[in-house]
Amino acid sequence: MADWEVYNPAMAEQNNQDLQFAEQLLREGKKQEARTLLVGYVRNNPSSIRGWWMLSFALTDPKQQIDCVERVLRLNPNYSPARARLEKLKRSVQPSVSPFAESSPSQSAAPFPAPQKPASRPRRKANSQILQYAVLAVMACVAMGVIGFGAVMIVRGASGVPMQSAPPVQPTAITPILLPPTWTMTPTETLIPTQTLAPTNTPPAIPTLATSTALVLPTIAIPKPEVGVVQGASAPDFKLTNVATDKKVKLSDYEGKAVLIFFWATWCQYCEMEMPEVQKIYQAYRDQGFVVLAIDVGETAGKARKYRDKHSLTFPILNDDGSDVSSKYRVSAFPTHFFVTPSGVISSVNVGTLNYGGLNTKVRSMLNLPP
Repeated sequence: MADWEVYNPAMAEQNNQDLQFAEQLLREGKKQEARTLLVGYVRNNPSSIRGWWMLSFALTDPKQQIDCVERVLRLNPNYSPARARLEKLKRSVQPSVSPFAESSPSQSAAPFPAPQKPASRPRRKANSQILQYAVLAVMACVAMGVIGFGAVMIVRGASGVPMQSAPPVQPTAITPILLPPTWTMTPTETLIPTQTLAPTNTPPAIPTLATSTALVLPTIAIPKPEVGVVQGASAPDFKLTNVATDKKVKLSDYEGKAVLIFFWATWCQYCEMEMPEVQKIYQAYRDQGFVVLAIDVGETAGKARKYRDKHSLTFPILNDDGSDVSSKYRVSAFPTHFFVTPSGVISSVNVGTLNYGGLNTKVRSMLNLPP
């Protein structure tokens, strides 16, 4: 049994298909895909103990693993496997001891022996002695200065020569500046020649298309995510036959629309329970740019056509009799849902039935509608 499969009632999150799919990816050794799915999940579910626990196994950085396990313990302090794993991870990130460090036989049994530095003690002692000598020399200089100043004062007092202060600075007289006598300006008339403007009826020139310069803005290419079948990746394109029209249909034909790719089979009881909900959500949002591509896996087109007529389904039903598309999307259970945004990116992957409320939340998110 893998470490992330340790059962704990406090970590059990019932009927959560995202975590089941991430657990399947971890079993297959696909940590990068599991990490992408789990990061999106814990961002939307920050109180998920199981999500943080599984994410700690999908990450490769020990410090990030420690952060995930500490979050698990904050949510459930009594979860002993998380506490044991946290101690193990903290020991793994501590600095190792240098192979050249010497230790005594009694210290060899300690897990992290401290390196001894016997040569540093004499040097520290010598530095301390030098500092003491320097302090004593400074104190001697200060004492000599005080004694000399006292001797000077005593000699002056004995000779009767009073100490004189510097004479005060007398302010200098300000010499007035004599200005020349003022003079009065005599105004004189200056004739300005007048100019008559001839009226003109010529309208201002309007630049034509031939003379105007068009402003060309540079285009910025926005890179698309890599193609994959996990949350945040670009959905792989495919081509299948519509059982109603016998025409080929591609996923790329619906670029710019929100698409629900719904993998199902006529023998699946859970699919039959969900079909009315899928029909309701399709009718509610098809005029706003939403489409359902229901892919019948491993069966004939005639069987899918009878099923459609029996349940009065109006959304496109595609035939995948060879299971080629379901294998490309790594479908292992029915029903499986892939919610694809108008830009072609997978926003969510769900394995198992969804009610109308769950479908409605995801579709409104893809269409950028308020919840």
